[in-house]
Amino acid sequence: MRTFNPKPLNIKFVAQTLKAVIFTAILLISANSSLQAQIRPGMPRVRALLMERQLSEIKKNISIDSRDIPKFDQIYRSYITEVFELNALYEGLVPLETNMDQYSDTQIEENFIKQTDKSKRLLLIREKYFYEFKTIIKPKEIMKLYSIERQVLRQAQQEMRDRIGNRP
Repeated sequence: MRTFNPKPLNIKFVAQTLKAVIFTAILLISANSSLQAQIRPGMPRVRALLMERQLSEIKKNISIDSRDIPKFDQIYRSYITEVFELNALYEGLVPLETNMDQYSDTQIEENFIKQTDKSKRLLLIREKYFYEFKTIIKPKEIMKLYSIERQVLRQAQQEMRDRIGNRP
């Protein structure tokens, strides 16, 4: 009859392996929870990524006290969420620059009214958050923030067009 004679366990190896497994599990859990915290319910992943990209660029390019960064993040996330929600309400509008030959006068008028209403609401949101941002950064920096925001949005739109254009 054979007897099983196991080798003694190498405690150091087991400890290192266990440590690596636990560290990886913690890393994966924290990465998932931080991504879930950034992506709000009803906010598509692309919009959440765009928000993070805008926020990152803005923080790199404006003067902001390091103590105010958490408050700035909170205000900016609230601001951009309101803007995204507004855009979602008016999704599907035809840009005013589009050739309107294919639309009836009633459709053109309806589209114009909705576009104008959307613009007014966007201005109200910007005005509201201008005063909130002003508690942290100077008005000049706020204008820079809006400029960077538009620049990143245009870059993302161009990137999306390029990706769609390169599909077979």
